[in-house]
Amino acid sequence: MKFVVLLENHALDKKLKQEHGLSVYVEKDGFHMILDMGETGLFMKNAEKLGIDLSNLDAIAFSHNHYDHSGGFLDYVKKGYKPVPVYVHTGYFRKKWWDHRLDPLNNPTYERGIEFIGPVMSPDYFYQNGYKQFRMLSDDVFEVAPDIYLVGNFPVDLENEPPHPSSTMEIDPVTFVLDDFRDEQICVIRSKKGLIVLSGCAHNGIMNILRTIEERFPGEKIHAVFGGTHLVQSEEPRILKTIDYINSKDLCISGVCHCTGVAAMAKFEELVPSYVDIGGGYIWTDEE
Repeated sequence: MKFVVLLENHALDKKLKQEHGLSVYVEKDGFHMILDMGETGLFMKNAEKLGIDLSNLDAIAFSHNHYDHSGGFLDYVKKGYKPVPVYVHTGYFRKKWWDHRLDPLNNPTYERGIEFIGPVMSPDYFYQNGYKQFRMLSDDVFEVAPDIYLVGNFPVDLENEPPHPSSTMEIDPVTFVLDDFRDEQICVIRSKKGLIVLSGCAHNGIMNILRTIEERFPGEKIHAVFGGTHLVQSEEPRILKTIDYINSKDLCISGVCHCTGVAAMAKFEELVPSYVDIGGGYIWTDEE
């Protein structure tokens, strides 16, 4: 089993391109899947440079509907790859917005007002482009292939890990409310060394998510966590609380990246013994 980071905010491999986004390739026992596809088609160019043949994909999954995780699918479809099953979670087509009016007044982004951030495709897009095995999941745990799972329906922990107040969803054409990220799903892989958790952004809170995974996979140890933790707008107390929790889990690898944010990743590097730098070109196998 292995996974490869095709795309992230920065690249470890100098021959790869980078953008604000995430895309991860998973290969296990002859099954090939991608979790997320970044904002554009750069993940495909990076895959080619890494010698990964995307024509062999067996499935595609999206962690949530934000453009920096799903936008690349539009370029993927244009390339004419064979349609494969696509998995999203309930709520995927709810319109999402980022409220820049809560940004600091001196931040250039303040002028953007309310910015549309997803989804990038309409509900009929998949069928119209031949993806007739598109599936919107409602399961707590769905087995995509042996030992590869998509986990959703996380509790909403407004007390300890609330979504950032700028994260809004549209409930009618004129009303915006705090996003509960019902569409968020996490990939969990059972490896020789334990459970591998692949997160897109962890808008539902990485502590909340890991606790839920432990409940749904009783008796199994989480070996490693990779991906976004959406601490980018968080104050230091929440960052330190998350770090204390991660350290208490005695993980072998904590590969936080993407929307974790520069400040939080610096704290992880300083205080988390299991922290590793993750970027485009990072490869992990269960033989290590």
